Amino acid sequence: MYDLQSYFTQHEALIRLGCFSLLLLSLLAFEAKWPRRPPPGEALSRRLNNLGLLCINTLAVRLLVPFAAFEVALYAERHGLGLFNLLAWPFALNVILTVVIFDLLIYAQHVAFHRLPWLWLIHRTHHSDTHFDVTTGVRFHPLEIALSLFYKLLAVLLLGPAAFAVILYEVLLNSAALFTHSNIHVHKKADGLLRMLLVTPDMHRVHHSTIQVETDSNYGNLFSVWDKLFRTYKPAPAAGYERMRFGLADCRDQNANRLSRLLLPGRQGLLTLFGRRLPESVLRSGKAERARCSRTT
Repeated sequence: MYDLQSYFTQHEALIRLGCFSLLLLSLLAFEAKWPRRPPPGEALSRRLNNLGLLCINTLAVRLLVPFAAFEVALYAERHGLGLFNLLAWPFALNVILTVVIFDLLIYAQHVAFHRLPWLWLIHRTHHSDTHFDVTTGVRFHPLEIALSLFYKLLAVLLLGPAAFAVILYEVLLNSAALFTHSNIHVHKKADGLLRMLLVTPDMHRVHHSTIQVETDSNYGNLFSVWDKLFRTYKPAPAAGYERMRFGLADCRDQNANRLSRLLLPGRQGLLTLFGRRLPESVLRSGKAERARCSRTT
């Protein structure tokens, strides 16, 4: 197992980039051939802006955080830090538990980004997309990416997983983000079988509905069991997959897809981040009242 971990740690960047690029290109081709819904007229510019945001996020992470999660795992292993490093568990069990526990942690993080108002004002960049395709899966605000990274680094220090397991989960995490946001048609029977264990595009599509109770459901990334276990699962949108609307009900401005707009969490979001009080309507509900997408952003 040491040789396997050694190979993955030495080629981590190439492995992650290769898997990500291959899956992204494949899903783009599948979307063109077998779309779940026809793409909108501004699909190309929207996709380019989403991919531009991905490039900015990648560069920002490389500049702000000079080490990767697997390197923290190696550090924890060398110094005996974390639960898994204190227990003489088989390597395979370490990997399985890492994937399961980290997926639960990402589920909890996703719920927090919806329930806590100041986190929602960052996460809303992801939900402001008025269409749903594979590039929506990389449409995140840089602050969300940074917070998510530090959250994972802390989890690595506390749990002490094998470096190989960390790399494997990050590959699965990125792959699931692309697959579950893809605008591809999956046969109903295949979708039903897959979502017994995994999150499917149709399952996650509900989460991007403009209807509040649907937005606050289906938080899972890789495994569908968390939504079912914690009662946040909705099997289908009320309007049906063909008629449902994506995005935020109070943010239908197509200019919101411009890269300059995606980088700003909105005027109200900036005030919140700098310590100003949110409107009482937002503070009362925490999630029911979304910050408006003003044209002055």
